[in-house]
Amino acid sequence: MRDIIEKILREYTENLNEGSKRVKIHPRTQSDLEYMSDILYKSWKEKDDEVPKKGEIYVEDTTGDYSMVPIYYLSEFEGQAAVYSINDEKERNLYNVFIVVNPDNSMVPTKKSIYNVLYHEVQHLMDLNSTSKISKKKIGDYNPRVPEKYYGHPFEFRAYANEVLEGIVREYRELIGRYTEEELLNSVDTLLDFFSKSGQGDEILKKVMFSVSSEEVSDKDMPHVLHLLGLLKIHNPKQWKDFLSMLYSTVNEIKGHIKQQYKNEVVELTERKMSKSYCEKTSCKDMGFSQKASCKQYKDCYR
Repeated sequence: MRDIIEKILREYTENLNEGSKRVKIHPRTQSDLEYMSDILYKSWKEKDDEVPKKGEIYVEDTTGDYSMVPIYYLSEFEGQAAVYSINDEKERNLYNVFIVVNPDNSMVPTKKSIYNVLYHEVQHLMDLNSTSKISKKKIGDYNPRVPEKYYGHPFEFRAYANEVLEGIVREYRELIGRYTEEELLNSVDTLLDFFSKSGQGDEILKKVMFSVSSEEVSDKDMPHVLHLLGLLKIHNPKQWKDFLSMLYSTVNEIKGHIKQQYKNEVVELTERKMSKSYCEKTSCKDMGFSQKASCKQYKDCYR
């Protein structure tokens, strides 16, 4: 099964070109997601759903319309998360929806997994086709219990594709400072190689893929992210090229951020260089990233 999914992921990807870009959320939404992930995780740990409403998240759609969307934690909810209408008789828009979350149903309940499912649901709310412009025609044969009618539906393809790319971006940003700039840039290049050429990713990419879903790195199992992408490709091959275009632009986004962060680090080190005496006397294991970089002219702690 693993070989089949990996083959499907790489099919038709020899000519990746930048086109579509991932749908980024508003900075305030980002902040709210981080905050609510902490609140929901604490509530889940304490099984505290006596007062189910845990807060609100700022959501802004593509037209600039916005609202504060209520977030609820229910320990008896059977899914990971879902969006519901407050009043079914009224128009479905940002003012008439709420999100329910239950971390118990996540593969690995963590703050990260809570952030991911919230991000997924926010993507639905930002999609006008599933809110203010929703219709029976657009809903079609959508059915979350049938894989081809769930993963193959445009609603879920959009939400999952953006959720996965957001996870990859966040993981690489977390690795800045733990590896050299060259190591990270080379790793990001293997992300494209994995889907388009050799199908081989480096060890850093392997860690990233497992970490997106808070999984332990394994040589025997396939990361949940790859399994998920395989389902999207199998059940919605027409939109797969859209994901590849989004991936291409996301790779450029990640590389640009890495370069900028290390450039800032160099500027900082120029103003705050370690002395030759400090570098020679201090063990590499006792240095932080900044100290190692500053001391590189005297000894190479990256080897």
